[in-house]
Amino acid sequence: MASGRYNSVSKTIGTIDITPLMDLTFMLLIIFIITVPALEFTTEVTPPDMNTATAVEQIDNKVMLTMNEKGEAKLEDEPGNQRLVAVNMLEEELAAVFSRRPDMALLILVDGKRPYEDVIALHRAAGHVGIKNVHLVTEAEK
Repeated sequence: MASGRYNSVSKTIGTIDITPLMDLTFMLLIIFIITVPALEFTTEVTPPDMNTATAVEQIDNKVMLTMNEKGEAKLEDEPGNQRLVAVNMLEEELAAVFSRRPDMALLILVDGKRPYEDVIALHRAAGHVGIKNVHLVTEAEK
């Protein structure tokens, strides 16, 4: 009777479960199939030019809204006609300009030392007035 038990134990020990090994092999095969083409076809990517000064000159019917490092907003609705605008009165000033020139493009330029909340506040004021054509002007670092 002891020999019968020994034979059944040796039969179960003699088989090896290769299912986890096959799962690992299949997973590695899938990973290599996906990553190898990505490694072969890399492309050179150049970052865009951060200076939009040349593009600004090409925009027609533009109104420039700038904020200096002191937080003073200036509105230039006509070339050479730049006036200081209180930030709390900005919506009324933009509404007056927008009523005269409904197809205008508003260009926002904020000094880099100002917090980004100022950019958002100027953009929000333009949105409340209904100006749809708003551009953020950037300058390259010196």
